[in-house]
Amino acid sequence: MKELEDYSWFPSVLRNGQTEFIGFIVSGFNVYEGFVTYLEALALPRRPMTDLCSGSGEPAVSIFSKCNCFTSLSLSDKYPNVSRYEDERITYDGRATDVLNLKFKQDRYYTMFNAFHHFSDEEKTRIVEQIQQSGSGAFIVEILEPTIICLLKVIFTTTIGSLLLAPFIRPFSLRRLFFTYILPVNVLAITYDGILSVLKSRSVEQYQSLFSTSVEGIKVFRLKSTWSHLVVIQIDPRI
Repeated sequence: MKELEDYSWFPSVLRNGQTEFIGFIVSGFNVYEGFVTYLEALALPRRPMTDLCSGSGEPAVSIFSKCNCFTSLSLSDKYPNVSRYEDERITYDGRATDVLNLKFKQDRYYTMFNAFHHFSDEEKTRIVEQIQQSGSGAFIVEILEPTIICLLKVIFTTTIGSLLLAPFIRPFSLRRLFFTYILPVNVLAITYDGILSVLKSRSVEQYQSLFSTSVEGIKVFRLKSTWSHLVVIQIDPRI
């Protein structure tokens, strides 16, 4: 099964509403704080950062701005929600970018935040192998794991959280308010996709098992963060 936002027929106003809500939550509550700390401690060679499945652009923009580990940031998505940024180092590619058909480039870092669970295990392995073969590095970070606690957090956030926070999400949108309070299809869609995402998520141990038989040299580990644990898949560039 696919999340609603992965279907081409799904209205862009609802898809953007989802990605903007998720971006607002993870950035506003510093969900990726532990990952930023980890990046800063690595002392990476400064290279461009290309974010995949960017959605609204968050959390990639916040992470890029906070850690100062990369020279530039290019955002991309299969259904791009293009924004302009004051920082000239940040750009959003308005072309539809399908990760499964992407030609990965060398000498850069690819990132993907909370989108890896959208792919099948076969597709996950294919993506990781192609990044590794390109000679580039990557950080794939998930905030979801297949646990009851995670499921309850997602249900609360997508229902009560949507109703409480909709007016504060930027950019402000009257359509978001309409589809939240008058005709609440946005709340239903976000909740449905959130539940399905948890069911499709994988634990650290499951990812380690998945890649141990097909891909070598991949680090999979769990990072502590303020609100939840982060599952990190790290691909180091081949020098």
